[in-house]
Amino acid sequence: MTAAVPNNFGFARNPVRGVRKTVLARRHELSLPPGPKGRLMTGVLREFRSDPFEYLRGCVAEYGDVVHVPLPIHDLVVVNTPDLVKYIMGDPTRYSMVGPYAPIATRIIGGTIPLLEGDQLRERRKLMTPMFKHSSLNVLADEIVDEFATRIDRWGRWADSGQIVDLQHEIAWLTMPAFMRAMFGFVPSDAEIGQLDHDLRMLLSSFAAAIFLSPPPKFMPLPGRDTLPRAWRRITTWIETRVAHRRANPIEGTDMLQVLIDARDEDGKPLSHRDLVAELAIMITGGYETVVASVSWTLALLHRSPDDLDRLIAEVDALGGNRPTYADLKRLTWAKACFDEGQRLQGHPFHPRIALQDDVIGGHSIPKGTLVGVSVYALHRNERWWPHPDTFDPTRFTDREVIAQRPVNAFIPFGSGPHRCIGSQLGYMNAQFILALFHQRYRMHTDPGWTPKHASTFSTTIEGGLPVRLERVSADSSATQRFGR
Repeated sequence: MTAAVPNNFGFARNPVRGVRKTVLARRHELSLPPGPKGRLMTGVLREFRSDPFEYLRGCVAEYGDVVHVPLPIHDLVVVNTPDLVKYIMGDPTRYSMVGPYAPIATRIIGGTIPLLEGDQLRERRKLMTPMFKHSSLNVLADEIVDEFATRIDRWGRWADSGQIVDLQHEIAWLTMPAFMRAMFGFVPSDAEIGQLDHDLRMLLSSFAAAIFLSPPPKFMPLPGRDTLPRAWRRITTWIETRVAHRRANPIEGTDMLQVLIDARDEDGKPLSHRDLVAELAIMITGGYETVVASVSWTLALLHRSPDDLDRLIAEVDALGGNRPTYADLKRLTWAKACFDEGQRLQGHPFHPRIALQDDVIGGHSIPKGTLVGVSVYALHRNERWWPHPDTFDPTRFTDREVIAQRPVNAFIPFGSGPHRCIGSQLGYMNAQFILALFHQRYRMHTDPGWTPKHASTFSTTIEGGLPVRLERVSADSSATQRFGR
């Protein structure tokens, strides 16, 4: 069931901007996209913030595939078809991730992939892509599995104790060190992981605040108050220390840290110190937090689908108790399908782009500067491509006939276009390894009636975490031993 969308009459919150839009629309003899009217000044902020996921889904269900959503500061235009996803995400000359805000963002943070467009983006991706190819991942896989296995084994101290554990939090604590070890050649201490996790989440909360229109992290440095600038300073200082250590102690072979240190542009110039630090900070953030959220959703949804869980356990049992290897990924096809279905239902309420010029979409006027984007949550539940969209069904990603009939951009867990996540294959590899290693060792139980709920965080984590009780898998366990049986 989708949330009801109010359509009460109201005025635009920004009269001057509203007049400009109306004049532009009349000039083109076109109309602005349909949508809820909202209230004076605040628009539909109340409804949006109460549940941005279902609210935008309700909007596209009521108003169509191009919807105008009035909000303070910036109105949104939501598009909801694969063709329109390609249109706004595929051409940065029309719609940009950062647009006119790029200069100030790069001055504050540094030049990093999310802030680059055009030739600069292509050159940076070309530089970094080799580290994410199959040949490179094959080399990294054993180190990642070793780190995962070591830390997952530590969860045994909670098994069979009845103690509730937030598995979402624990997955973060195994994913970050594995990523660091594989990509940068070092493993942070538990104290470092704790501080980095705190600081990176504060950084991500600032990005989320812009999307969800929630209160931003505190900036004013008062006694006893942590702030976003302080968190960013701690992150960059920590990275600078690691870079300095690597420069003083070069390694044999190549990892991502060495690639970025050795990188040279066409003129032979290295990355600036600020760009190097910024790229590493963004990679660390994206390398662990997004997988944490998606794997947590997959585990939570599998728990509610025992037949699909049985099939996953059977696939994992076929490994014979051995640690999974890179070669085993092609055997863990159901694990990958479950992860994809977990990502589909996880979704995200809005992936924005900024219109760089006046445009027309679906017969509707889109003024320059408008935030236009995709509600991935709504797109991934569009019944035209996802029958019974709220049902967990991994066969959507194993049935070749079903896959062939589905448009490419109907499923975009890693984005689309030039800014599609460069580390998507690493993300899949990490997820398949975690699902296999976990189910070789444990079963999980949640309290009766517990259901996962979407949190308004940057990577759409589970609200309140994933509270479970762990049960150790016995030597004679089999796929017939389901959760709660």
